[in-house]
Amino acid sequence: MKKNSGFTLVEILVAVSIFLILIFSVFAAMGVGTRAGFSGDTSVEVRQEIIKAFMTMEKELKVTRPSQIDLRSGTTNTTLTFKLPQDNNGDGTILDAGGNVEWSGNITYALNNANQITRTAAGVTRILSHDIMSLLFTRTATSVDLLQIDITAQKVSAARRTIQDSGQITIRMRN
Repeated sequence: MKKNSGFTLVEILVAVSIFLILIFSVFAAMGVGTRAGFSGDTSVEVRQEIIKAFMTMEKELKVTRPSQIDLRSGTTNTTLTFKLPQDNNGDGTILDAGGNVEWSGNITYALNNANQITRTAAGVTRILSHDIMSLLFTRTATSVDLLQIDITAQKVSAARRTIQDSGQITIRMRN
């Protein structure tokens, strides 16, 4: 009697089942990795929005004077209005004929209803950053030339995870 050298139906079904389980496991692992990657991208985006706002605010607020902001010492507020040195008379210097600094019109930083930090000057509003949940300006009582800014940003990732980050910066205004 000659024995068949082929596979039985049961052996083929077991082999196909094992193969399908392995393929399903690989695709599931890839999906987890992809979602984790997208969440990582979202956390970087949230941090970048905070940094964008800090960079603009720090650049401008470093050159203003404590007397040119509307926030009193020892108080906090969600908006900040201030002035910058500016050549108003067109003579190429920020000093007037009497040697006093010329100041710009009011500039305001605020958080709008669309979760954006805005900068408004001369009636023109520019968006500094997106996905911002809170903005707080604090003027310390101990040092009149220090201004602290706290920002919290939040965004929902592609994997429907809420990513939140916050930052704080302290700026020394010139005297």
